[in-house]
Amino acid sequence: MATSLLPVFARLFDDAGLFPPASRPMAEALTAHQLARTGPFGHMVGPFLCPLARVEELDACVAGGVPVPAELSLIVSQDEPRWRRLFLRPSVVQVEALLSVELPAEALRVPRYLELPPGGDVKTAVDEAVRRRARVKMRCGGLTPDTVPSTERLGEVLVACADRRLPLKATAGLHHPFRHHSAETGGKQHGFLNLLAGASAAMAGAPIGEVVSLLEVEDDNRSMALDRIDRRSRDLVASIGSCSIDEPVADLQALNLL
Repeated sequence: MATSLLPVFARLFDDAGLFPPASRPMAEALTAHQLARTGPFGHMVGPFLCPLARVEELDACVAGGVPVPAELSLIVSQDEPRWRRLFLRPSVVQVEALLSVELPAEALRVPRYLELPPGGDVKTAVDEAVRRRARVKMRCGGLTPDTVPSTERLGEVLVACADRRLPLKATAGLHHPFRHHSAETGGKQHGFLNLLAGASAAMAGAPIGEVVSLLEVEDDNRSMALDRIDRRSRDLVASIGSCSIDEPVADLQALNLL
């Protein structure tokens, strides 16, 4: 792999093993996370993602001898006062919620990612995240084609965040490097290298048409995207939620990028 790309994959993938399509049981997900963090590609693994409502289950597994995750990202579905003390755990390094969720003051000590709605004006939603001193979370995939945002909408989000120098987190559907047709969903899925290339272009002030073109690059024209990825990619894309790093790692190895 080119030396200039080495930092790009550092801590890129947050561990979403509890979530679909993996949906691992808690103990299995924690064990897999520990193996990934201590394995040969551990430098690519970020925090363990856990719903706020399942923290007690996590604690029970740890009490039973399952490895404790060094870093946690708490996923909040609603404001529950009785859970507020959990935000003060030293292991909690970030918090994620829908844009509509009001996070408690205890969550302000760590980066907060607010998930944009699938529709509506992008700039208005991003400005709301800014107003609430939070970062942006963008859902990039789903189980059906209608849950996958268009390249135009994803490009709008990248440009809006780049204009505001606001980091974002991407999640869902980014299992492979380049845009491709998914037999499971019957439609196109975004690629994580496309996202990084588009992010770099957006940070450089490229017009949205150029950003969208990079998001649409497929494997047969991969150099167009690879040539655009640089350190600026991670200035914008803080991380990507993935239920496993196995697929990304295998694909990057096949491309001789690892």
